[in-house]
Amino acid sequence: MADELVNMSSQFKGLPMGDLIGSPLQAACEAQVKLAQATADFIKVIGFMPPADPSKDPTGVGATRTAQFRFKRPVDDPKNPGGIAEEDVELEVPLLAIVKVPNLSVTKVDITFDMEVKSSFSSTESEDKKGEFSAEMSIGWGIFKASAKVSGSVATHKENTRKSDNSARYHVEVHAEDNGMPEGLARVMDILQTACAPRKVGAPVAVTDGGAGGGGAVDNG
Repeated sequence: MADELVNMSSQFKGLPMGDLIGSPLQAACEAQVKLAQATADFIKVIGFMPPADPSKDPTGVGATRTAQFRFKRPVDDPKNPGGIAEEDVELEVPLLAIVKVPNLSVTKVDITFDMEVKSSFSSTESEDKKGEFSAEMSIGWGIFKASAKVSGSVATHKENTRKSDNSARYHVEVHAEDNGMPEGLARVMDILQTACAPRKVGAPVAVTDGGAGGGGAVDNG
């Protein structure tokens, strides 16, 4: 029976632990590189115009892509103290300052490997034994007689079984989330925000009682 015991340690020999653990980590690193490249491509395509002459511009990008807004705003009428006038102004905003820049990154990688070895033994054998005996006797005196008969049997049965079970589970879980804008890009966005100020494009015009309200226009540069 002892020779049939399963060697538990031998069940774990030869497992490719380098592949089981290293492969998911390598895949997570490659995914992180692709996510960073996606952010860089988004900034390049959405934030900048194509270069006017690609052969002379090694950076591959041109002027900053902007969105232009034109509207009217009320001001004091310089010709009529106490009156109200309107002036045309325009606002040119870098497109990156008004859109969300995607910045996904792999934040957590969980690798779970469970292997369970179960073993139970027995000998599959069956044995049957049976024994029988019989005895008969009689006694009597005069006109009285009596007889007795005794018989019996003994049977035995023995059976053992054997079974084994091996099981394994492999689970990999990857978490990715948007951690917000990187510090460097946030500082660039702050600088771009300082340039978002209205510029006057026309002289103030006095507003009469029946004057029309301000309008607006949007133009993607």
